[in-house]
Amino acid sequence: MYCPKCGEEIKDGSKFCKHCGSPIKQRNAANETSSNVNVSSGDDDKTKKIIIGVLIVAIVVLAIVFVGLGTGMFNGDASDAQAQQATDGGQVQQSTQSSQPVSLSSFPVSQAPALAQAIKSSGGNFPVQFQSLSLSKAQCLYILSKSIALIGNGDPDASISVGDPSYAAHPSGRDNSQTIARENYVDMSNRFSSWIERNSAVPNYVGIYTGGVADISPSRMLDICVSILIDYGNTHNLPASINV
Repeated sequence: MYCPKCGEEIKDGSKFCKHCGSPIKQRNAANETSSNVNVSSGDDDKTKKIIIGVLIVAIVVLAIVFVGLGTGMFNGDASDAQAQQATDGGQVQQSTQSSQPVSLSSFPVSQAPALAQAIKSSGGNFPVQFQSLSLSKAQCLYILSKSIALIGNGDPDASISVGDPSYAAHPSGRDNSQTIARENYVDMSNRFSSWIERNSAVPNYVGIYTGGVADISPSRMLDICVSILIDYGNTHNLPASINV
């Protein structure tokens, strides 16, 4: 070992330097080792705490992400956009309907599919409330059959003067299941609505130009018209045939 003051070499364990007489401080190896151990141990504990903290934060973040994905928390912008789009669409539809008000003197053919849906939703109970109107079964029959006749003849933008026809005095006809082609049901609708116009009343039945097929009652005619116009409202085309 060397003297810390004069730098001369002296024996290990010497208490004084033989050259300059300075006292020599002895190192406590045990204390130094213990201190190093304690410092090292403290660093390890601190590192472990940091790692545990990071893991806890990561777990919490992952849990929030999974919960957010499951509940749609992060789809807020898309949901808002869809809701706004639906609102805008509803406003456009409402605006379109409001630009074509319905009345007994002028009922737009374009509103016939919506009336057909209202009749279906009513479960066959009359009068049917449609916008500002309270429509009887006879009025509904005329509006729907006339609308099909006009659409079939290429005039879907027409308006109908409804009036107040009476219902059939002696309704008859057998409501057999059958398939009616487009040209036939358009013809039926034309003859049915024309009868109402001439007589201010619903006919007792409507016939089909097919041998052996029974006449159709007014109630079945209403079902046929409702089905046709609901289909037309969805596709903007009259169906090729209708099953009744």
